[in-house]
Amino acid sequence: MIEPTAAARGMSPGRPARQCTHWIGLESRHCGATDGVRPYIPGYRCPAHTPNALQGKPETPPGPGWPIHREAK
Repeated sequence: MIEPTAAARGMSPGRPARQCTHWIGLESRHCGATDGVRPYIPGYRCPAHTPNALQGKPETPPGPGWPIHREAK
């Protein structure tokens, strides 16, 4: 398997990698994972700790957003 470069993983030289900030209460620590971490409103999250993953829902597929011709209900 070819290892992705640091730039492809979202890391910059001289900067620490982004870490998942989900608090694991039973272990009294943050998750700390660095693979696949993305920004969300509550902080950076790994795929296992996204808001949808914590609720047992599937992830929203990437796309342009809510179509303008549909009303929010």
